[in-house]
Amino acid sequence: MKHPALLVAVVLLLTGCAPDAAPPASATPPGSPPPAVSETGGFNDTDVMFAQMMLAQYRPAAALLDTARTRAGSEQVRQLAAAIAVTQADEQKTIEQWLVRWGKPTAPAADAGVHAGHGGLPADPAAELAALRKASDREYDKVLLNLLIGRQHQAVEYARMELSSGTNAAALALATRIDQSRTAQISMMLGLVA
Repeated sequence: MKHPALLVAVVLLLTGCAPDAAPPASATPPGSPPPAVSETGGFNDTDVMFAQMMLAQYRPAAALLDTARTRAGSEQVRQLAAAIAVTQADEQKTIEQWLVRWGKPTAPAADAGVHAGHGGLPADPAAELAALRKASDREYDKVLLNLLIGRQHQAVEYARMELSSGTNAAALALATRIDQSRTAQISMMLGLVA
């Protein structure tokens, strides 16, 4: 892309930083109305699981994204990774505050079977970093983008789980942004990988 300012604007939109982004009219699958939304800050088990699973995504993703500063061959990949890192760091702080306020642990249950219905536990971060370290300079961008596509797809699954049965208004709003922004990021990254 020849216009860096345009890329930054696109990245901000895709990462959910765009001001006044309107949520979709309905994110609920047809025929299954969600529980009533709590406008008073109440929460249910789905809200807690969504928050915990997103935190499990953010922590190792930060290490992956950080490698792009020095290894990315494409300026587009470097800028995208930097924008995703900033957005996810902000989301992480917000979610950590929710879990503290709710009196819930920040880590999800370790039993993988509990998470099978909503995308499973995040991938092994050590294996992901090893794959990046092994990648040649020529292959690095493609390897990173493929890892990020997988992680963002998982975040979309977590968001859709929240949208189907969460009750906390703030968590539902974040899930809406995550669904929209990560879906757009996946599309953008697929274009960069091709």
